[in-house]
Amino acid sequence: MKINKIDTKDLNFYRKKGWVKIKDFLSKNELLSIKKSTYSFLRKNHKKYISGDINYVNNKKMFKEINSFHKLEDNKKIKRLGKKICKSKLVKKLLNNSSGELRASEFFAKPAKIGLYSPIHQDNYYWNVKNENALTIWIALNKSGKKNGGVFYFDGSHKLGLLDHKSSFAKGSSQTVKKITKLNKLKKSLPSLQTGDALIHHVLVAHGSKNNKSNSSRAGVTFQIKDKKSKYDQKKIMLYRKKLQLQISKR
Repeated sequence: MKINKIDTKDLNFYRKKGWVKIKDFLSKNELLSIKKSTYSFLRKNHKKYISGDINYVNNKKMFKEINSFHKLEDNKKIKRLGKKICKSKLVKKLLNNSSGELRASEFFAKPAKIGLYSPIHQDNYYWNVKNENALTIWIALNKSGKKNGGVFYFDGSHKLGLLDHKSSFAKGSSQTVKKITKLNKLKKSLPSLQTGDALIHHVLVAHGSKNNKSNSSRAGVTFQIKDKKSKYDQKKIMLYRKKLQLQISKR
């Protein structure tokens, strides 16, 4: 696992673009173990979770139609891995020499032919970390790219600050950037990933993904990590939760 180092080139790329790709972040054996654990946990437990914590492509609670799951840290094996990554030298460098803290882990299945899109958004609209010193690590459980709805980024958008968002009514990503005028001036990148590769992105970089109409699923596990000393804006969190509940009630 490539968690104990990041070279200067990748670090500078991350600071400039707001995201970076790390090849072979997980070994084949590590990847197989995480994938097996994730799918086994969800097969057994997915019906126990409420809307908002888990989202299906349709309203039927079918395992094969899970699109996203937002409480993956309930899986003890995944949580242990997340905590291990938080303590890594890689995370410390990306967080400006601050210690990392795991705030959540998610699973994005985006199943073949029916996987849902994710509207353009910034993670910190959901998280509300005050000093914005936070990131997401997105690990590919299978190949990801343009054909099956890979993640795209607006390069350098993390330097724009937090943009205004509005309700999207999209499952798994309930908010979207209100006006994309500033984003359209930036280069849009869609990196291709092999299984075991990882994308790491800043909490303010604008990103999204298109729906998956291909014959290949685009599954990934994410770890949300913030500076251990960072505080949350509780008022903004409450406001977001109210908006989310309103959306869920109208679906």
